[in-house]
Amino acid sequence: MVGHRRSLPARRLASWHDPRVTEPASRDEQPRPRLRLRRAVRSDLPVILDLRLAFDRELLGGDLPPDRVGPHRSQVADYLATHIDGDVYRVWVAEEGGRIVAMGGLVLVDRPPHPRSRRTGEGFIVNVYTLPRWRGRGVGRAVMDALVADARTLALRRVYLRTSDDGRPLYEQMGFRDPGTYLSLDLD
Repeated sequence: MVGHRRSLPARRLASWHDPRVTEPASRDEQPRPRLRLRRAVRSDLPVILDLRLAFDRELLGGDLPPDRVGPHRSQVADYLATHIDGDVYRVWVAEEGGRIVAMGGLVLVDRPPHPRSRRTGEGFIVNVYTLPRWRGRGVGRAVMDALVADARTLALRRVYLRTSDDGRPLYEQMGFRDPGTYLSLDLD
């Protein structure tokens, strides 16, 4: 890809992410947050990068081997830097008090027309992540609502996602169903 070398500086830290951004969960009862949902902008990249790396860490159940941390962080930073201003990967964030507390992405996929729909676009929802202390307070749902609303505005035919066991109840509550017809082949 031409221009792919534009990048955020890759910090070579011992951990994947900045713990000041991804603080530990607090289970104290707190009021429902006053969220501001918006599309991410270039100045959000450092926080989005840390949230994405925290997402990866939770997904994998721990840190990468030390020799992989720097290269992975650099690759994610490069991807975000080259896609944040475009329309193929649309990142939405939830802010509370001016601080980003959750994110999610919508990757647009252009498909051939289908006999049951003239609309050709589909969306793949990825990297929905809420800081631990903000979970269970409607923040993830708000990000998902923003992503689905964006997909409707774009007149997409459908949106789909992969889920963890923890995320499945939310997605099913929103109307997502497992069609049982998709298979995947990892090429990596």
